[in-house]
Amino acid sequence: MYTLEEESKLTTMEYEEQSMPCKKPLSSNNSYQKASNDSVSKTLERWLEIHEPVDKDKTKEDPEADDRLDSISAYSRFKRMLPQDELDLHGLYAEEARQMIQTFIANSAARGLEKVSIIHGKGNHSQEEQVLIHIVREELEKNPQAGEFDFADSRHGGKGATWVRIRPPISRDK
Repeated sequence: MYTLEEESKLTTMEYEEQSMPCKKPLSSNNSYQKASNDSVSKTLERWLEIHEPVDKDKTKEDPEADDRLDSISAYSRFKRMLPQDELDLHGLYAEEARQMIQTFIANSAARGLEKVSIIHGKGNHSQEEQVLIHIVREELEKNPQAGEFDFADSRHGGKGATWVRIRPPISRDK
């Protein structure tokens, strides 16, 4: 150890050398350090050549998650979109309603519509149960041109109307 006088005379570099004898002072003239840095740089460059760097933010880690996000955004777009045409089934008998739904969906697909509304009412005037709503659901489930469907939002009929996504016609050209 040094006395207080001796310690004050030491330069910072000397003090660091004395207090940490296992470490060599960093110096720009140190040829060992330069060679070591060059070696590390070359090794790193070789590694990067072999293992191409990949932008992890741009890679698809989970393609199914992307599909789910696309599906969710398509569904929200469908929900926000207003129907391009509507069919009112009030006052029709079951068989008349079935025929009207089939014709309406086919015509909507042929016209290139994406979303339509089928008004079936809430069944408040039915003697026993809602008849038309069940017919609408059955017809939509078996119709290949009808895509997803759900009740309209409350401003456009709520449970008294069903919004339907129309699938585009299948092109037979190859």
